[in-house]
Amino acid sequence: MGRGKRMKEITRHLPTQGVVLRYTNFREADRMITLLSPNLGKISVMAKGCRKPNSRLLAATELFCYGDYVLYKKGDFHIMTQATINDSFYEIRNDIEKLSYSSYILELTEEVASPGQEDNHLFYLLLQILSYLCYSDLRPEDITHVYEIKLMDHLGYRPVLDNCMICGTKANSYYFDVRQGGLICGTCHKMEKTGYNIQMGTIKTMEYILNMDIKRINILKIPPSISQELDRILEAYIVERLEKKLKTRQFIEQYTRIKRGLS
Repeated sequence: MGRGKRMKEITRHLPTQGVVLRYTNFREADRMITLLSPNLGKISVMAKGCRKPNSRLLAATELFCYGDYVLYKKGDFHIMTQATINDSFYEIRNDIEKLSYSSYILELTEEVASPGQEDNHLFYLLLQILSYLCYSDLRPEDITHVYEIKLMDHLGYRPVLDNCMICGTKANSYYFDVRQGGLICGTCHKMEKTGYNIQMGTIKTMEYILNMDIKRINILKIPPSISQELDRILEAYIVERLEKKLKTRQFIEQYTRIKRGLS
């Protein structure tokens, strides 16, 4: 093989880190995965033969798996040739509540990630959130709210929380307008006839999350009433931005109703 051809083959092999967002079994023994990479963005990767007995690639294609991958680029396709698992986040699978929220986070990430576009911030934010979901004692819904708020900020949808978005008034009480993307005062609420009730404590919590270092998440204590209000507002805000409701979000709602009914 000539030197030029060898160099071409080398450049086609792409080493990258990645987190598995989704997979689909394909043919008898193959699997197509959606991988989020810090340098390649969201990409589709074929793991040929990974479902065969004794395949070394299968574990690296499971949901949530964080690993080092070597991919072979052939035209518009990526084929997995090697994989080393850094963290499988296995404990998430053993807790239905953690699994529910983590699955929603993967679907949300897949929905907003750009194909083939480098995004180190999104990748490491997701990685940190999965780590907290797997290993911390924080409530999964609170970790999820942190991710939702940080993610919306990263995507350019940082909510305005210091004054009315319509008239600019600083008030003692507000509503949250998901279409406007922030707070509106009572007067504007009456005219617009839109907006969710929001406590001052919820506003302060959102401000704190927006400005805090993600590494300080362990000291975050969100009262249940504020957590429930965040849940309602953030769901509506994200649906407004995505123009759709995610399937995994519906599962969380069903799980929450069952949980409250049993408590």
